[in-house]
Amino acid sequence: MKIYCSRNDLNKALNNVSHSVPVRTTSNILEGILINVLDNNMKLTATDTNITIETNIKVQSDEACEFVVPAKLFSAIINKLPDEDIMLDFNNESRKLNIKCAGSNSELICFRGDDYPKIKLNEGHNEIILSKEDIKTLIRKTAFSASTDDINLILTGVLLEIKDGFMRMVGVDPFRIATYKIEVNENQDVRVIIPAKLINETAKIMDAEGEDKLSFEIVDNKVIMKFDNNKVTINTFSGKFIDYERLLSRVGEINIRVKRDDLLKSTERASLLASVQNNNLIRFNIQKDMMYITSLNEEGNIEEKVEIINEGEDLNIGINSKYLKDALSVIDEEEIKINFKDSVSPCIISPLKGDKYNYLILPIRMN
Repeated sequence: MKIYCSRNDLNKALNNVSHSVPVRTTSNILEGILINVLDNNMKLTATDTNITIETNIKVQSDEACEFVVPAKLFSAIINKLPDEDIMLDFNNESRKLNIKCAGSNSELICFRGDDYPKIKLNEGHNEIILSKEDIKTLIRKTAFSASTDDINLILTGVLLEIKDGFMRMVGVDPFRIATYKIEVNENQDVRVIIPAKLINETAKIMDAEGEDKLSFEIVDNKVIMKFDNNKVTINTFSGKFIDYERLLSRVGEINIRVKRDDLLKSTERASLLASVQNNNLIRFNIQKDMMYITSLNEEGNIEEKVEIINEGEDLNIGINSKYLKDALSVIDEEEIKINFKDSVSPCIISPLKGDKYNYLILPIRMN
């Protein structure tokens, strides 16, 4: 049977579903993409069993068919074709797919569509409509802080909460916390832990173009997100998330006010002499109206001065420069507030007013 489609549409769809094709697997069929053609619609599906991505494009075809095409090779061929319409000709008996575009002609051996794993969920009953841009913002501002150590699997996820008219996302590892919240017009209470790696992959296919909204639903310990022509299904984590609110409530008496951009640039320069071996340590000497940031190693030393307003006592404290840069890089406000208790307690970065975001960083003990 013959299928006619746009090369650009197919290429974009393949790029989307490729985010859920496993890098390594013992199952050959999971290295493929399920193609389902029905009523002039082509649905492409890929899964690593933890995340499933489906994308739909319009095609021209008089028949229905289903097959699994090798993902890596098929995507590479389509990506290299000229920007012209493509004809796909699938032979169900031989399971061969012929790909024709301009002067190019390729043939691939496919798998049976019946052998591809499929999930059926009773969805569509508790959908929440959210802003696609809000979800992207939450992911960008918090998911970087989730742990990458599988020893504590829960901390490799981000907590997504909806309650009291706010949607909040929280990322935690043993040394830092990132939280960000956005107002939403939603009455449902939601609390779910989503693997940070998989929610980051989802964000990559949330195109700025297309629809403004997405639907969000939790079914059988899975999160389902639908946006534009995509459907993403992610397995969630079961378990108790860390009590981040208790940790963020432990504030000290030292509050400084500083321009975010000045602090970020000085931290970037000071971190040039920091290294992984010393936990990316840079030293902060906080005084009444000035903060001195220093770093040193056997190659030299760097000192930076940043103007501040300090409402508390002077303080010397060591900070992981990478963690500080990560937090400062996702803050949009011109000025921020940083709270300290002492040299061995966490510092907490927050807005001058309110609690829209909080970034907690544990200090490094200095010799």
